[in-house]
Amino acid sequence: MKKENDVLQYVSNSLNQISAYITKKYPEREWMYRAQRLYWEKVYQANEKGYPVVWHSLSVSPELLNAIGTVPVCLDGLASTLAALNMGANKYIDIAQKYVPDQICAVNKTGIGLALSRDIPKPNAVIYTSTPCDSARTAYPLIAEHLKVPHFCIDTPIEENERGYGYIANEIRGAVSFLEDVTRQKLNWEVLAKAISYSNQAYELISQIGELRKVVPCPLSSRLLVLNGIFLNMIGSPELVNFLRAEYNMGKEKVERKEGHLAEEKIRIAWIQNLIFFDLGILDWMEKEYGAIVPMDAFGFRESCLIEDTSDEEKVFKGLAKRLLRIPMIHGTSCPAECWMESVTEIVREYKCDAAIFAGHVGCKHTWAVGKLIKDMIFDKFGISTLVFDVDSLDPRYTGPEIIKYRIKNFLEIIQ
Repeated sequence: MKKENDVLQYVSNSLNQISAYITKKYPEREWMYRAQRLYWEKVYQANEKGYPVVWHSLSVSPELLNAIGTVPVCLDGLASTLAALNMGANKYIDIAQKYVPDQICAVNKTGIGLALSRDIPKPNAVIYTSTPCDSARTAYPLIAEHLKVPHFCIDTPIEENERGYGYIANEIRGAVSFLEDVTRQKLNWEVLAKAISYSNQAYELISQIGELRKVVPCPLSSRLLVLNGIFLNMIGSPELVNFLRAEYNMGKEKVERKEGHLAEEKIRIAWIQNLIFFDLGILDWMEKEYGAIVPMDAFGFRESCLIEDTSDEEKVFKGLAKRLLRIPMIHGTSCPAECWMESVTEIVREYKCDAAIFAGHVGCKHTWAVGKLIKDMIFDKFGISTLVFDVDSLDPRYTGPEIIKYRIKNFLEIIQ
């Protein structure tokens, strides 16, 4: 029996409608939404087809979950996707707000609200890591315990060294054993090897796209940085590879023609915190009104991390461990401040930025602790200004679009 309020059906239908509209009006952009549409369609159909479903945090490898025969659902990705659609995430944030403290991140409040509302089919299991923040590692076990489903935490030290990689590799092995017990299905190494071949291609392409975005003028839009967020939801899939290859080819062709995304690029901005998921049009507005483009953001900034020998179990698990630690949100904001400062330094320098924006997500309180350090560092090293303001990336009621635009407008008019 279909649920009256089925969030997964809503997301799948919404993306089908967006894709149909884009295909009709801007057929050359259809590829931008195809991967998301296929992902959420598969997630929505999983229960009807009787596939086991696993909810996971953004740092858990979907390759492993697929190789055990489950359908992975990135709960963080669902929260940000809902915020970007007409429904928004407010309903679920409000449901959770009745039971959890204010300081819990809206991403996690959305997950909690979904679990409490029962507007989404219950998963077979929940798996998550102990990073990137207290909010996430508190929310995931609460969700699982409320739904009475088994859950597993991959303990994640943040030190990047061989000892750390080995420790996390053993934790990932534990997660595999847990999932095999829950699903009564074994890890299929042939499927895993194929998924890793796709994820290797995706890492190479996202790195090449990053190189293209360094070119002045930038050949690719700011909005594509947000769309690239599907990377962690879909890593290991051919659909992601096709999306990134189309993006790379478009950017490469523009670079060869010496053509930027904007007719006149005036300002290059380093966005050093969460992008604003509830109104992606703010990025389009900045481009149209001020010629201001975001060539790179701190949470989209990633290095290529390949696993070259899928026949060696130790190398596979250590490779997955390295990838987990190098996810930008973990490597940048869960580690010592120096890691994030190094990433921001490279973004400002390599992407030739003229200014920076720290739109401090209220749920990422740990990042506010170093926000002033980063602002001062950017000015001291590069002599450029940083706009700082607080926002809830999922909830427009905290700081609305008009207030955000007013602050950005004043900042850009001053520095132009």
